[in-house]
Amino acid sequence: MRPPAGRLGYEPAELVHPGETLAEWLDYQDMSQVQFARRASLTPKHINQVLKGSVGISPEVALAFERVTSIPARYWIQLEASYQTAKQQILEEQKLKEHTHIVDMFPVKTLERLGHVTSKSSKVEQLRELFRFFAVADAHALEEVWLKPALYRRSQAFQADEASLAAWLRLAELHAAQISTRPFDAGHCRAAIPEIRSLSRMPGVDWIKPLQDTCASVGIALVILKELPKCRINGATRWLSPEKAMIALSLRHRRNDIFWFTLFHEMCHILRHSKKETFVDTKGSGIDHELEVEADTFASRTLIPPDTVSELRQLTTATQVENFAERIGVAPGIVVGRMQHDGLIPHSQWTKLIDRYRFADE
Repeated sequence: MRPPAGRLGYEPAELVHPGETLAEWLDYQDMSQVQFARRASLTPKHINQVLKGSVGISPEVALAFERVTSIPARYWIQLEASYQTAKQQILEEQKLKEHTHIVDMFPVKTLERLGHVTSKSSKVEQLRELFRFFAVADAHALEEVWLKPALYRRSQAFQADEASLAAWLRLAELHAAQISTRPFDAGHCRAAIPEIRSLSRMPGVDWIKPLQDTCASVGIALVILKELPKCRINGATRWLSPEKAMIALSLRHRRNDIFWFTLFHEMCHILRHSKKETFVDTKGSGIDHELEVEADTFASRTLIPPDTVSELRQLTTATQVENFAERIGVAPGIVVGRMQHDGLIPHSQWTKLIDRYRFADE
């Protein structure tokens, strides 16, 4: 062994136990453990323990080794840290093998296709990728932060795969983090509702950018994200910080009436309900939970003003529906959806007035 003789920045050629490096140095210098211990002002027992790996190298010992060997203390400390990290990785590998069943719970292939996790051959590596994706340290944290049903307030009738739901919410969170917003202002949010509502009349999906821009201007990051397999979600609300809210919508039902209803349903959660909870919602009808009913009512009243609801019964032609929708300032499909929901017309009637929203890859 040719010792580094005080060269700064010396790095080990391979990961070795610190005691092995010391043993090589002693052999090269033809120095006994007792002699080295005397020079380092340490006990022979301590040096023997270092050589066997039964004790580590502290900063104090590293400085003593530096003075005797001329090998920088930071090298000894780095060698010790690298060794301990490697030991911990072996233990972690064994522990991870006990939790690899978690991988099968998540839509890993979909996340790989979307580029959010890297394709790995072993279940252990796939599990590590999931921890990285969810920004958690271990299986316990994944359970506590993302997988407990109690984490999300939802309808009692809501049936969704917990892992798929968690992955969708995490994706939404990552997208929302890229959206710059002003600090949330409830007053500005309420004042923007008429403008947001009027965007429903824009053709196709021309409303997306102005809608996201308007939401961002009042402190809401609006994310429109395709649902994952078994997710069965229409929308969700979550506070990313005290001054930034997120609304995530899935386009699950492809209908513009459901999309705009869900948007205002989620907006009610933001304006009226707790910042500490995540709300997840299915189609905005038939939900019996108190807060969900309140959000449904808010959405209904926002889209079809209460003082015009009685007129719905008088609409007998598609042209009348279109004229009524223009007068109150919403898309005709929203009126048709409300009439279908209220049982005023069958679900097969005037469906051509309902716009169908789809993602580009559909």
